[in-house]
Amino acid sequence: MQNGTWIVRHRATALKEPVAIAGSPGLRSIGKLAVDNLIAKTHAELAADLYSTHLPTIYETKPSYAAHPALPGTAGVIIEKGEADLPKVQFYTSPEPPLILCKGYHANFQGQYEVAEKVLDFMVENGVKRLIVVAGFGSKEKEKGVCCAATNAELLREMKEKYGVDIGYKGPFMGFSGLVFGMAKRRGIEALCLFAATEPKEDDLEFPDQEAAQRALSKLNQILGLHE
Repeated sequence: MQNGTWIVRHRATALKEPVAIAGSPGLRSIGKLAVDNLIAKTHAELAADLYSTHLPTIYETKPSYAAHPALPGTAGVIIEKGEADLPKVQFYTSPEPPLILCKGYHANFQGQYEVAEKVLDFMVENGVKRLIVVAGFGSKEKEKGVCCAATNAELLREMKEKYGVDIGYKGPFMGFSGLVFGMAKRRGIEALCLFAATEPKEDDLEFPDQEAAQRALSKLNQILGLHE
């Protein structure tokens, strides 16, 4: 048994400068829904799994992305269709357009930087120059849209001028997706985040918001040149 964080590769990822897309079960699970949709739409294939001793099976925090140093979570396996597997981050690849689709999983407080670094290692090794993260932000406004953040001003200008997406959210971006987004720049990857506005469901902050995810996907499809 390995200690720490490791990647198990299942197939070659011979893509030329793929764009990476990442999402996780954050606020209203918007990022997770978006990545799942893209995997199905592009018929992407599983390329690698990332495992870590820092990925809990059961979280002690609610929501799961609110890591706390005193609440590391509970270890174990996940049973699905009668089979057991460890918690994991998954990487899928699509050749046309060349994409690496990353299904995130929140690490505990002690391991979140280690997991994010390993995710970015995989992206760098596979020639990723641009990362797009999909997430949600809380809003009580009736008219809900999509805004963005980026690791450089040029990318913000591109989003506004070409796709009509402007900045809007101000505040913390917690969990797997936020950390991968924030750490990308120093690894030579320009990163963009599409934030879809959503109304938090106070009794379950990760309860899926399909409509908000679809709003983010519409912009993402436009950026990637995919048909709706």
